[in-house]
Amino acid sequence: MNKFIISESEKQRILNMHKSSSSRHYLREATMAPEPVITNSMTVKIYFAKDGDYDLNTTDITAIENWLRPLVKNSLPTIQKFYKDTTYPLPKFITIGAGTTSKGSYSANQRVAQRRISEVTGIVTGLLEEMEINDEIIQKIITTNSNYTYNPTNLDSNFHDRTKAKSLDKERFAYITVKQMTTKGLSSDQITGVEHELEYARGSNINPDETSIAHQICKLKTYSDITDLNTRVGNLQNWVNGSITDDWYGSDYKERNKIVGCLNTAANNSRPGDIAAIAGDKITIILQ
Repeated sequence: MNKFIISESEKQRILNMHKSSSSRHYLREATMAPEPVITNSMTVKIYFAKDGDYDLNTTDITAIENWLRPLVKNSLPTIQKFYKDTTYPLPKFITIGAGTTSKGSYSANQRVAQRRISEVTGIVTGLLEEMEINDEIIQKIITTNSNYTYNPTNLDSNFHDRTKAKSLDKERFAYITVKQMTTKGLSSDQITGVEHELEYARGSNINPDETSIAHQICKLKTYSDITDLNTRVGNLQNWVNGSITDDWYGSDYKERNKIVGCLNTAANNSRPGDIAAIAGDKITIILQ
């Protein structure tokens, strides 16, 4: 019987190749998926004619529904995709609140405001039910701003007599704020594509293509994209600073600024706060 004999060093080399391949496969499997992000915020106010009013007429109800329906419809694909997701739970993207005049006591104003909130919440809930969204999902995506300041003019009750305060039309309102959602983020294969293009742009790191490096990093859309790429390259801050350097060809400050701007935009798509900054001729990237 023929035997295939290899040296110990060759065995180790093959073993290391398998380990490296398994590790890269694991990283690809562990890559985060696209996530739900807030794209923009829109608010509508509904005004009431008299102090203490909270009922809305048919015209007001129709106006609210016509304003809200397309905003919810645009976010439905993202809601359907992530409503069971524990890694990326849906944000409550509809907020309802109210204001009152400065007349009367705080408790009386609060009662009126809560009635207005309840009235508008009923209309919003009814529309979502009409759009065939079930009660559990509705509870996940609606919040009521019950801590809203009920005295918009900030009348000093220690100085002014509330019973004689003039009522202002602009103080009698309810509002709905919608933070529209969409799905953003790169797939595992797309992250791999960025990784490979970065390796190609860097080359042997003698004269890397800084413009191409910045372009590839600007393909990242979310905070998880950044952390994914950080895992792929080992340490994104070190990788960038080792590739984008000032030399006798000149300063690469434009590329640094572009990279920092794109990283912060991607991070803020997922959560508030910048994660990158310029420090001298280096870039700092702070990841949690």
